[in-house]
Amino acid sequence: MSPHRRTWGALAGLLCGLLALGPALRPGYLLVYDMVFVPRLELSARTLGVDGSVPRAVPNDAVVALLSQLAPGWVVQKVLLLAVFVGVGAGVAGLVRTRVGGVAAAVAACWNPYVAERLAIGHWGFLLGYACLPWVASAAAACRDGRPYGRCRLATALVLVALTGSTGSVLALIVAACVLLLPSAAAAARGAAARLTDLVWVAVVALLANAPWWYPFLVVSADTPADSGGVEAFMSRADTPYGVLPSLLTGGGIWNKGVWFDERMSTVVAGVALVGVTVSVAFWVRSTGWRRHPATGGLAIAGVIGLLTAGLSSVVGGKDLVTWIVTSVPGGGLMRDSQKFVALWVILLAVCVGTLTEIARAAMSRRQAGRAGSALLALALAAWPVATLPSMAWGATGRWDAAQYPASQLDLAARIDRLPAGSVAVFPWTLYRRYAWNDDIVLLDPWQRLISREVLVNDDLPLSSRTVRGESSESRQIGDALATGTDVTSVLRRVGVRYVLVLTDQPPAPGVPDVSRLDQIVQAQDVALYDLGAGGVAPVAAPGGYRYAGLAAGGTALVVVAIAWVVAGLRRPSGDQSDRSVAHATMY
Repeated sequence: MSPHRRTWGALAGLLCGLLALGPALRPGYLLVYDMVFVPRLELSARTLGVDGSVPRAVPNDAVVALLSQLAPGWVVQKVLLLAVFVGVGAGVAGLVRTRVGGVAAAVAACWNPYVAERLAIGHWGFLLGYACLPWVASAAAACRDGRPYGRCRLATALVLVALTGSTGSVLALIVAACVLLLPSAAAAARGAAARLTDLVWVAVVALLANAPWWYPFLVVSADTPADSGGVEAFMSRADTPYGVLPSLLTGGGIWNKGVWFDERMSTVVAGVALVGVTVSVAFWVRSTGWRRHPATGGLAIAGVIGLLTAGLSSVVGGKDLVTWIVTSVPGGGLMRDSQKFVALWVILLAVCVGTLTEIARAAMSRRQAGRAGSALLALALAAWPVATLPSMAWGATGRWDAAQYPASQLDLAARIDRLPAGSVAVFPWTLYRRYAWNDDIVLLDPWQRLISREVLVNDDLPLSSRTVRGESSESRQIGDALATGTDVTSVLRRVGVRYVLVLTDQPPAPGVPDVSRLDQIVQAQDVALYDLGAGGVAPVAAPGGYRYAGLAAGGTALVVVAIAWVVAGLRRPSGDQSDRSVAHATMY
């Protein structure tokens, strides 16, 4: 029955994706904030995480680079975005009992402030990791009860979520740990040794699968301390009139006001959402399913952990604790954008909505003759996530649309890649741009991906209240030279820059060096390219072999999981004994 429910959940997710993305699905690129896709992303030291920079988009950029060798970048982007909706819809549908509940859970998982706000800010990697969470819960439950291929399923899920980046992997580990550690009769029957083996197996697979990002972060990246001010800048905010906690309870609370949805600030609409959350959770707690099934029981613990973590920096004393973690603990920077942890709660909430729908349908069926009518009424009752976020529809009511890169800029990018070796610095000196051809939407500088060589931009993050310092020492030297009036060209040469790219369609206020004495290579529409000359530019050495250790560990994880599947297949019992948890199969 589970595959059947998941099919309906996948279809519901696909429908939500089509309705939510709308015009953004047309040929072209959805370019908003941090969501930057290009026609063909090349595999490079940066995308592989071996160039010494902070591996923020590792290994998900490498995955996109591989896929863009097979299809145009805009096709890859649309497939990945729709995969978020289909994946999470199918995943949560397998965590409830009926098709009607599965559809309701899928809609709640796809149509909520967390998905909407993270889409609006361009965090597609976060959302792919979010879509994996219910699958991790299901696989962890199968592993915990000793079902055939349980450990293999869990290892496969952890490897897949590792491809989405660090955030998804950390959230998945929380889910897996909560499910595996939850006490139950079935787990107790397997013995403490088997449960300990499960935990060790998860730890080994997760450690290897995630090495492509944690290894360069801890070993390869430059030792630049995190900006403590980033904690306050990125802590959860109240995007409803009821405060931070109610905002998080309803799935919102992201720090960037520019991506909030207007109806979230309505007292009535936000109030309805809060009531919907309260009722859904209350009925789910009253039901008995969460006590019997480790997938949803573990999700409950993980959801509460995610909710508390998301709100920690917003309470008295919590900000100081998070600041210490971010600045003092290796990898603690993952706590900076704390609202992302509410993803765990949103998955749990989707299961609660699905359960509420099943309860409502059962109650209506006892009073009505038609099962179809009761199902429709139950789904209408469970449609409050859509009713309280209507402006997510049709590309956020037209805010999300597809755009095309100007041909002149694509031609220039290809020409730069054919020039002699040397890094490129892009001016005006700012991290985000607004382009007329992209409807003046705030966008992370795309030249870092359009050019398949090292590109330097100002990695300081400007916010409305302050600027959060970046990690690149080279970028900081350039910024300091611009601010103090120092000879910028000499600094550019010293940090290995040979080419200066000036975007003439951008406001010059952040700073542009004096290029009057430089050799101009290209003067195209809205852009000019200059050559500093080869003198003084240090040759770029190939990354040392030790830098590839993380990638090697990730490849080892794939081999380990493949061997585990083969071994499990050889050991699988025959006949009816092959599945000793049929009762649980209907749940996950």
